Amino acid sequence: MTTSKPKTSRRLWPYLAVPALAVLVAAVVYVSDFSAEDVGLGKSSGDDLPGSQVEESELADSEIQPDPAEQHEAAQEKLQGMLDDAVEDYLADIDDENLYVSIAVNDSEFELAYNGDEQHDTASIVKVEILGMLLLNYDTVADIPDWVMADAEKMIKESDNNATNDLLFGVLDGHQTMRDAHEIFGLTGTEPGEGERWGLTQTTAVDQLTMLKGALYEGILTEEQAQLSRDLMGDLADFQDWGVVAGAEDGESVWMKNGWDTRDALGGEWAVNSIGVIAGDTEEPIMLSILTGGSASEEEGIALVEDLAEITREIVDTDPLA
Repeated sequence: MTTSKPKTSRRLWPYLAVPALAVLVAAVVYVSDFSAEDVGLGKSSGDDLPGSQVEESELADSEIQPDPAEQHEAAQEKLQGMLDDAVEDYLADIDDENLYVSIAVNDSEFELAYNGDEQHDTASIVKVEILGMLLLNYDTVADIPDWVMADAEKMIKESDNNATNDLLFGVLDGHQTMRDAHEIFGLTGTEPGEGERWGLTQTTAVDQLTMLKGALYEGILTEEQAQLSRDLMGDLADFQDWGVVAGAEDGESVWMKNGWDTRDALGGEWAVNSIGVIAGDTEEPIMLSILTGGSASEEEGIALVEDLAEITREIVDTDPLA
């Protein structure tokens, strides 16, 4: 979700301040009534003063006027470089060639990604996609049967696999539902994995930002349905309290879903993922997805994800002009 109309922000104000000051100075020089004694040129105020007068049209067309799009692009490139360097330095310190990570973040002003288009096993973060399809299966939230709602709560809050299977294969249309979901939510880099097992769905960090927007905000879902998604993802069981939440500051809301898995095809190593929206109830939400693989244990994978969440948050909070 690239910003199509960059907004002026506190990060860009230094770019605007200097040109604005220059315009003000030029205007003052133009309208001032200088005498020959004032300037020491021996000419009257009615004569032209070299370099002191600029036609308004010339000023408007001059290069002194900042281009907001160019400013935004420059700031974006700087932040992207900072993210790349920070992640590379962190991974270099760990020095584990088995690790592979992808990050995508959108802070409502900039969208950054590190290996954002690299595919990973979803593990349980795919349950957000299943939740979205479940909600679309009913006209309104009130139409959802109690037992379906109970399973939806277990699927998201506790990451319960049995509840997930009951919903996907008992209420929805199984594998076809998953294929449809990729298309409905616009997940261009997401596709069925081995045997079409939902936990082996292949996805990208960038696609997961798209999924977060689709599941948590009105658009594909109604506002009522999106609110239910926010309620479920904002009230996870205590043992799910890890992941992108590490990038949140005290008092900020977090709507999230984690996923973790290990299997023989990974050599017994762990895929650990976390996606979510920080401060989603404000005008500047931060959508963040972190996908990882190659950790030797679940605990190491969680620590990796949380370190990356903190690193990413530090980058997006940085003034690129400082």
